[in-house]
Amino acid sequence: MNLRKPMASFFAAAMLLAGCSLDLGASNDNGSAGGASPRGNQSPSATAFDKLGDFYNQKVAWSKCKAHPANECADVKVPLDYKKPGGKTIAIAMMKVPAKSGKPIGTLFVNPGGPGGSGIDLAANASESFSASVRSKYDIVGFDPRGVGSSTAVDCVSDAELAKIADTDVDLSTPEGRQTDKAITEQEAKGCQEKSGNLLPYLGTESAARDLDVLRGLVGDKKLNYFGFSYGTSLGGMYANLFPKKAGRLVLDGALDPQFGGARMGYEQTIGFEKAFERYAEYCVKGGNCPLGSSVDAAKKKMRALFDQAFKKPFPTADPKRPLNRNMLKYGVMLAMYSTAYRPYLDTGLSQLIKNNDGSFLLGWYDLASGRQGGKFKNNSNEARTAINCADYPASSPSVTKKYQEKLKKEAPLFGAGSDGEGTDLCSLLPYHPKSNPGPYTAKGSAPIVVIGTRHDPATPYSWAQALHKSLSNSVLLTWEGDGHLAYSRAGSCIQSPVDKYLLTGEVPKDGLVCPVEQKQGQEAQKQGDLDRKASVKDKLSPESQPPPVIR
Repeated sequence: MNLRKPMASFFAAAMLLAGCSLDLGASNDNGSAGGASPRGNQSPSATAFDKLGDFYNQKVAWSKCKAHPANECADVKVPLDYKKPGGKTIAIAMMKVPAKSGKPIGTLFVNPGGPGGSGIDLAANASESFSASVRSKYDIVGFDPRGVGSSTAVDCVSDAELAKIADTDVDLSTPEGRQTDKAITEQEAKGCQEKSGNLLPYLGTESAARDLDVLRGLVGDKKLNYFGFSYGTSLGGMYANLFPKKAGRLVLDGALDPQFGGARMGYEQTIGFEKAFERYAEYCVKGGNCPLGSSVDAAKKKMRALFDQAFKKPFPTADPKRPLNRNMLKYGVMLAMYSTAYRPYLDTGLSQLIKNNDGSFLLGWYDLASGRQGGKFKNNSNEARTAINCADYPASSPSVTKKYQEKLKKEAPLFGAGSDGEGTDLCSLLPYHPKSNPGPYTAKGSAPIVVIGTRHDPATPYSWAQALHKSLSNSVLLTWEGDGHLAYSRAGSCIQSPVDKYLLTGEVPKDGLVCPVEQKQGQEAQKQGDLDRKASVKDKLSPESQPPPVIR
């Protein structure tokens, strides 16, 4: 994630059993069937496809995972370039969580989003993301997509360099600021080329989907069962588009609409976070003792004033070398928009900032958002996210970027702040450029696909779920009327029960199902907020004491 640029930050800145026989399916699904034609840069010819048998027949050596000995881990090989399967290979790392019943009905592949999120991490914490019934009947397999984590990974800059880049907040309205931005972006691009130049052109979602089909064949499943969150919905949609006859039970939660370019998607996400903050402000004011004021308008004005203040003179923190600047504050606030459970902690951080002139708590939340622990980053998700997006989407033209910048200044005065000048697009500095966006996905001829959208999702706006549902030739749309990112594990039984039944029995949920926020959920959230407001700041938990939230 590019943590400096408000337009790009969310987008550039919301992933096998031994001895299995070759299973390429009964149809002639060779990646050219089903819906819109796949993008040409990675689509193998029929001859090349015929040469993939060695990959589908390779022996998979499962062994106990070092950090999670109850689970099994393995690395497998896939072609770097599917047009040249006899050429260089890369590694894909997997983790299998065996079915608790001991009698799996099949394998459920999972992806947490990003792009750049680790499917291995998702599998390791499967109990937090999937119901007991699903974990009982499926072997859950998480994998790190190409370029990510424990698979052959992209690398651009050192942790120290990335930390410095991420903490930089420049004024793009000035020539000096634009020059600084350009120099930093050129540094990133140069590092990516020097360290991972041979890998970069092959990190797109199409290649990752073809990897996924190899993994499907290696576990012996004739069809892919898959649960994708956020960006993982694009990976699942791409798979269904390439291999519609091999698409089994697919669930896509927090749907991405990949038919739009990066500038538009960044714009729509920024608007989503603007609206999410307004809903947070309503909650804050309603609970009383809101640190931002006694009305929604007052809260928005105060928040904008804090952003402006942080830009002019960053707030002091416990780390004298890292005062809280506008960029840090903005992403610390955005983190709280991912779940209503995080709202009380934003209350804490803002109280410290306003009453004590102390940005320490929100600096910790900014570090959670960027996957940072001290001076190091937990994984390469920031670099992978940018690299995968650059492989998927053409660089936005300056005119298109400027158009959305102007719209943001008017429509998103909080999170669009800083869109006062044009920064340097990292993707434009790389030597490869895809000709088109990945979508739309149609997956003509697939089995029914379940798409889930959350009405007030800031990271993947609800309109994207509607668009993906409309483009897919055979899908149903489930809607949760809640706030935050994703629905399955947060919405309650109204969403989870029909999804579980679909995964376990194949029974397709009713199209158009709308699930309200359960009264109990709302009451518990408000009660927790009231309790936290009554607690003294010194008694409140620091962000470091909380499980790191998943940012997809």
